[in-house]
Amino acid sequence: MIGVSETVQKFILDYIRKRVKPGDKLPSEREIARMLEVGRSSVREALQSLCDRGIIEKRPGKGNYLTNRTIDVNQLDLRQLLPIIDAESSLDLLEFRRSLEAENAYLAARRHTPETIERLQSAVEELALCVKNKQSIIVPDFKFHNTIAHASQNKVMIQVYDSLTDLSKKVRIEMASNDDIEHALYYHTEILEAIKKEDGEKSSSLMRRHIEDVLLHYKKMLTEISGIEQ
Repeated sequence: MIGVSETVQKFILDYIRKRVKPGDKLPSEREIARMLEVGRSSVREALQSLCDRGIIEKRPGKGNYLTNRTIDVNQLDLRQLLPIIDAESSLDLLEFRRSLEAENAYLAARRHTPETIERLQSAVEELALCVKNKQSIIVPDFKFHNTIAHASQNKVMIQVYDSLTDLSKKVRIEMASNDDIEHALYYHTEILEAIKKEDGEKSSSLMRRHIEDVLLHYKKMLTEISGIEQ
């Protein structure tokens, strides 16, 4: 399986392509770790690999910068990224999550507590702020889905969900620069309202559509990278 540092490389390359010009400074190691909720050692390893490849350069006491040498930034997310992405396992995970999280949402609507609603509301508000500021939604997104999973109060389903945390985080990082954040906010808001009304069927249907939307965006991302229809 592809490691976390390789997945972080993909995020950084996407970030460079969309937001950075030659000679510009990159976010700090600490900032990237916070955005992606990964260890700083994984970020450090990813940055070093990009430095070794001549894409970025380290300036002592100043940080990491996109190299000034001639480089086709628009090509940084194409075929050279494909080995970084373990597409098969990621697609398998999203297909599985489509069913698992739909059932989680159904049960959460019937078994939630006041604390569940409070935590979900907080996650939606945090996500809305990220959308407004055009920031990564990884942290509030994980909080939202994790809260629903645990609100199911089904020990087996919770154990299965928790066992997938590392792989789920990898997929979230892979998609971080390709998220349709407005769609995510829409679905999270609607799912929360359905759970508040204890409407299990609607909660489940919305969650299934939400994960299906994520799956379609992931396939689109792979197509853009490889030029091959997945």
